[in-house]
Amino acid sequence: MKSHLKSHRKSHRKYNWISNWQLALPATMLLWCVSQPVAAQTEGLQRLVAACTAINHAYALARDRADKEAFAELFTDDAVFTILGETFAGKDRIVARLDGDDARNFGRLLITSIHISPTDARTATGVTYFIMFMAPPDATPPITEYTLFMGEYHDRYRMTAEGCKFESRDTKPLFVGERLAD
Repeated sequence: MKSHLKSHRKSHRKYNWISNWQLALPATMLLWCVSQPVAAQTEGLQRLVAACTAINHAYALARDRADKEAFAELFTDDAVFTILGETFAGKDRIVARLDGDDARNFGRLLITSIHISPTDARTATGVTYFIMFMAPPDATPPITEYTLFMGEYHDRYRMTAEGCKFESRDTKPLFVGERLAD
């Protein structure tokens, strides 16, 4: 009787190992198959966030330099830009804004905090904090009198064949003031 139990235990252990192995292999394969698209999707979203972050910095440079070509490349053809209650619809009108009064002033746009939230694999929304220093066009650095404008950009982005572009940019002013020389 004892030998029969020993034999049964051995075969039962062998069966459990085989049974566990037979279950583990398909489960492992299933997890691997499921994880591949998730990893690719995560990588795609990271590229989208990086591209949307980069155009915020490119925006500041193009704006400060009044580089209309570079500025135009940042927007979709049907983009909308809103600032101080005025809306500019279409890339051409947005770019033409560089000829406006504040663009003729000497200015520097500082992009600070950027938060991008993908909505799907090709679009995202974001909030970007900025600080703009503006002085008359004839100002010579170091500038001691200037206007300060601090606010948020509320953006919608679209990934295109050329990269991430602004679909819309809504400017929300928070602080506006002047610093006068001592």
